[in-house]
Amino acid sequence: PAAAALATRARCSGRDFILAVVAGYDVASRVLDGSGGYRPHNERGWHSTGTCGSFGAAAAAAKLLGASERAFTHALGIAGTFTGGTWAFLDDGAMVKRFHPGKAAETGVGAALLAEAGLSGPAHILDARWGGFYPTYAPDVSTPQAAVFDLGRAFHILRSGIKPYACCRTIHSCLDAVLELVPAGTSHDVARMIVHGNAQTQLQFSRTEVRSLLQAQFSMPYCLAVAAESGRATLDQFEPLRTADAEVQRLMAVTEIRADRVLGAKDYPSLEVVYRDGTRRLLDVPLAKGAPEVPISDDELRQKAMDLLGPVLGAERADALVAGIAALERGADTASLLRLAVPEASG
Repeated sequence: PAAAALATRARCSGRDFILAVVAGYDVASRVLDGSGGYRPHNERGWHSTGTCGSFGAAAAAAKLLGASERAFTHALGIAGTFTGGTWAFLDDGAMVKRFHPGKAAETGVGAALLAEAGLSGPAHILDARWGGFYPTYAPDVSTPQAAVFDLGRAFHILRSGIKPYACCRTIHSCLDAVLELVPAGTSHDVARMIVHGNAQTQLQFSRTEVRSLLQAQFSMPYCLAVAAESGRATLDQFEPLRTADAEVQRLMAVTEIRADRVLGAKDYPSLEVVYRDGTRRLLDVPLAKGAPEVPISDDELRQKAMDLLGPVLGAERADALVAGIAALERGADTASLLRLAVPEASG
């Protein structure tokens, strides 16, 4: 979003745009690695999309603007002083969660423009002893050297996955499991579903009172119930909510989240299904579909894009945008392409 916001001003080619996005991913992910990694940072209550995303957005924006080394440093420093975002929204399903990526993008763009205009930012924003990002946000778990490990050789955008399901990524391994353990049309055979995780799994995903889209997306019982009943966990299973469906209600009621596992930094909860005939099956999916090692197909990716863009832009405009993005590297006018992402005015 930060790169897209400046594409017209920068008059960038498709290759320049891609380079800026790669830089943004790299910086955001590396800042997160230096804070101890996703789990330690987020389990403290910080939402890394907002906290680390601000640095990534500043990097993408500065790269697109052709910032000097000095201005690039200032942009990161400025962004770091405004970064933030916590998981408090999960308590009541507040809408503010949706603003965290947008606010991070706004912070990054503003930081890059201010640096371009001559405003200075702290050069040691990450490791300043008093007020640095790591001493302040991750005082006990930060590993600053991880932020620069293999810098310039390993690009972190290649570590990013694409979600096939419309909910929190941590739930996806259990969704892969339930779709295998409960074939379409057989949810009535399920007596119980048991998620084996840790205390954080219970804290974050046990909600059974679901009144909003956000609450549904972070409710393991809801996600597993709709997937078991319908054979899908796409956006149509979350919007509108299916909490009035009798079978979804039943499946949610028989889903239990247990804190009986020790999960490492890259481990995910596993799922056990108990069937009405008394049989039990346990499935541990170490890499959920959509991970770099288990990618979704190009056709699945295109279908997801059309499912999300079509209702907003219309099928024809969405199709043109998807086709243009697929050819972005060869494109000379990114601004014209991005204008397709804006719905046509009605009337």
